[in-house]
Amino acid sequence: MSNIHEAEQAFNQVNQETYRLHYHLMPPVGSLADPNGMCQIGDTYHIYYIYNPLACITDERTACVWGHYSTQDFVHFKREKIAIYPDSQYDKDGVYSGSSLLESGVLHVFYTGNVRYTGDYDYVTSGREQNVLSVSSLDGIHFNHKQLLMTNKDFPHTMTKHVRDPQIFKEDNQYYMVLGARHLENKGLVLIYESQDMTHWTYLNELTTSNTFGYMWECPDIIILGKHRFLIACPQGVEGVEYKYQNSHQCGYFEVHGDFRKNGTLGEFQQFDYGFDFYSARTFINQNGERILFAWLGMSEASYTKNQTAQDGWEQALALPRLLKYKDHHIYQIPIPQLKSLRHHHEQFNLQQKFHKNSLCFEMIIHFLTSTDFHMHLREDCYISYNCQESLLTLTMYQCGDGREKRSVIIQDLYKLQIFSDISSLEIFINDGYYTMSTRIFGNCDDIIINKVNAQADFYELLPYQIEW
Repeated sequence: MSNIHEAEQAFNQVNQETYRLHYHLMPPVGSLADPNGMCQIGDTYHIYYIYNPLACITDERTACVWGHYSTQDFVHFKREKIAIYPDSQYDKDGVYSGSSLLESGVLHVFYTGNVRYTGDYDYVTSGREQNVLSVSSLDGIHFNHKQLLMTNKDFPHTMTKHVRDPQIFKEDNQYYMVLGARHLENKGLVLIYESQDMTHWTYLNELTTSNTFGYMWECPDIIILGKHRFLIACPQGVEGVEYKYQNSHQCGYFEVHGDFRKNGTLGEFQQFDYGFDFYSARTFINQNGERILFAWLGMSEASYTKNQTAQDGWEQALALPRLLKYKDHHIYQIPIPQLKSLRHHHEQFNLQQKFHKNSLCFEMIIHFLTSTDFHMHLREDCYISYNCQESLLTLTMYQCGDGREKRSVIIQDLYKLQIFSDISSLEIFINDGYYTMSTRIFGNCDDIIINKVNAQADFYELLPYQIEW
């Protein structure tokens, strides 16, 4: 692991000015991906994530670890030591995604250990291992020895070698594990296992759609909101349909009907986000019983996946944490209330006159008094527009998109936009979080221009996170 330690020592050499985000979690060096195993122990939140310190100094395949931040208020963070290394024969090529379960003061963590063979393999039906491992901790920082729970031999024989990303939860005094999977017939699904002790697992069932919806489902997360059960997942290989499914892979949820353990069925897939960069969503419940979602502010296997910040020694970030709420069979995403602590200067504007301001790090809440066309210009050439006649909200970028061009979503009645702009990110919450649009964005121009519209706005300059490195 010496090369990982050496890469981390280069943190002081990383360009801390160009495009480093002010109020988003980023890797110290290298790259970041899926959030994992988030939990609250006492008054401290723990946020783990896929982390590859070597990603920006070599083009060779290198093993990822679990990075770790902790916080008590989502404003002040501490970068903790690496939580899990790829230091066993069962995870030597990467500590992949997983989840955690806090019970009786012990944090139980489950993850996929990746092993990749050298040779002439297709790495779908052969050439790799996807092992389920577990570790535990009393403080969320120090973990005990690894325990191998399952290998590919324990999965149904109809599966490819792609079975990963375990989610664990407890219900009716029984433990359940949900795994994302790829069927030999190239159909995405999740596998359900049960256990009485979190060590010995028995296969129960699979959940999938009647018609094939992508060839692989990653990062499964079965949750309950408003007494309704949902399966969050990231289907890969879904064909685009008009304004839906426009990214290389998708991130969203199905409502689960019936008993997920026996004969459950899935409703229509709903996208979480209609922007360019939102993937690998994972959730946890805090001590107030609130369901909080984290996601990777990036997109797997897209033409723009590798950001231009890689030349500065780092890339990728986590999206803002979001509180999930249920209403009318739909999941709303709301910025967690702790983010209000970042506000430090408030102005109110009547947008019936043309608006022009300069800022890169801000929150802007626009209340539309009537349904009307809308046009907003950000940075060098980013545009947010609403066509009232077509009920279409569109995000368009050119040079500042770095390969990202246009995304749209149908909104029948646009009444509110809540926009979070950071140095190199943009997150738009539409109609109180009914939909969102998230993206990375680049360029140093700080223009904010809005053509006159029948609306009012609250504008806040935002302070940066305080991170103890």
